[in-house]
Amino acid sequence: MPKDLTGFNPKLKVVNFALLGVVAVSMIANGWIMGETKDKLGLNSKGLFDRLSPLSFFSGAGGGAIKLSGNLGEDAVKLAIASGVPGIYGQELNVSFDQVVPSMTAMKAYDPTYGNKKIVLQGADLKRYVDIGSRIACEYCCGAKSLVFPNGEAACGCAHSQAMRGLAAYLIQNHGAEYTDDQILRELARWKGRYFPKQMTKKMTEQLQNGQYTPDMAALLLELEVPKYSGQSGDAPLPSSIKDAPGMVGGC
Repeated sequence: MPKDLTGFNPKLKVVNFALLGVVAVSMIANGWIMGETKDKLGLNSKGLFDRLSPLSFFSGAGGGAIKLSGNLGEDAVKLAIASGVPGIYGQELNVSFDQVVPSMTAMKAYDPTYGNKKIVLQGADLKRYVDIGSRIACEYCCGAKSLVFPNGEAACGCAHSQAMRGLAAYLIQNHGAEYTDDQILRELARWKGRYFPKQMTKKMTEQLQNGQYTPDMAALLLELEVPKYSGQSGDAPLPSSIKDAPGMVGGC
């Protein structure tokens, strides 16, 4: 007959319970240490640990989640076309790089000129807004050379530029201390890549080759280590993975 195991080796039971207790205490201690580490590093719920989330690809102030391989076509696509939910403001505004048109609608509501929730900036905030908006444009849609005029007025009324201006104003007003001007410009450039994927990928491909960058492309390279790419005469080839991408997403 098989042995009754219910009372088998009482000492083993004690050892098992002791080990479970050690594991439980270790988990509690680990959680406390992580919390203390975040506090000492000055990281809150919007800090570095959260930005390393898979959903924060290409997102948030101080991003840098992308690693470039040195393959020109692959890197151009990685840089020009963002994906996932942006850090810090993504959940606040309920926007995602993978839901371009609904996100555009959400962000353009804050456009200081046309938005139905327009943000009015003054003083130093207005200066930041003009400086940022002067370095990027919606040229593929309306041909404008910048998002704003020197006085802060809108340089174009298309939905793309409204959304980029709205996001810039929102970040300056609500997260101005968390983003530098260059980092805000980077966020606008990421959205621009989703609005015009084919053109922006081609532009990035060419500028990676010649090493001469416009402000919007330079912003996408912010805080990244860029490999050296071999140059060639004539126009750089468009990566095959983007040939069938739309020239524009969302209407003007």
